[in-house]
Amino acid sequence: MKINNKLRTIIAIVGSASFAASAGATSVFNEDFESYALGNSDGQGGWVDFGGSRTVDIVNSFANGGSQSIAFSTNPGYGGDSTLDLADPITTGQLAFSFDIYQPAGFDGTAEIYLSRLATLSGGFQTGLHLVGNGGTGQFGPGTSTTALLTDQWVAVTISIDLDADTAAVSYGGTEIYNGTWVNGGTAPSQYQGLNIWASNGANVENFYIDNLNLDIVPEPSGLTLLGLSFIGLVLRRRR
Repeated sequence: MKINNKLRTIIAIVGSASFAASAGATSVFNEDFESYALGNSDGQGGWVDFGGSRTVDIVNSFANGGSQSIAFSTNPGYGGDSTLDLADPITTGQLAFSFDIYQPAGFDGTAEIYLSRLATLSGGFQTGLHLVGNGGTGQFGPGTSTTALLTDQWVAVTISIDLDADTAAVSYGGTEIYNGTWVNGGTAPSQYQGLNIWASNGANVENFYIDNLNLDIVPEPSGLTLLGLSFIGLVLRRRR
């Protein structure tokens, strides 16, 4: 089917509107750790030590796209533990959460990434999602996930959260490994406020690394965009 110039113009306008909507995402935090001082991360960029048995350090030995990342170490056993909480919860809308993780093949502990509906520093844990990269079992994911752990490489993790629908989807290395409820334990409300990352278990002192940690509030498609897409669909159907 050929598309005439008028229809091309309409598609271009609608596409521009859609792009503008997606480009309007509000950044809550964007952590690439490049501006941080090497060493203890406590007090840098909102990170607060949660009282682990080892410090959580900014390092330049591993990084993805830059020169620095944040390292969590086992002691062995329970080790580095840090939080990044918001002053106030986000109570509505869609969130796009992402980070890159590097777990060496020799890391036999667990990387714990805990997204909470309440601030974690106060101890008010209310589970949204609890992701575990288990070096002992060779698995990654929430709960009883059997997704194979990817080691000796940077792996992208993306999490889409719809607070209004109370749903979440997790992708690990480009593969969706979870699609279900955001409020996974505890009680309502469906909101986001805290992040807690720590290292645990393991027989030796070992690190895993986090880089490019981002949280954005994603705007919903505008009425103009949806109307334009509906119009294009109608025109295309009539031209067949």
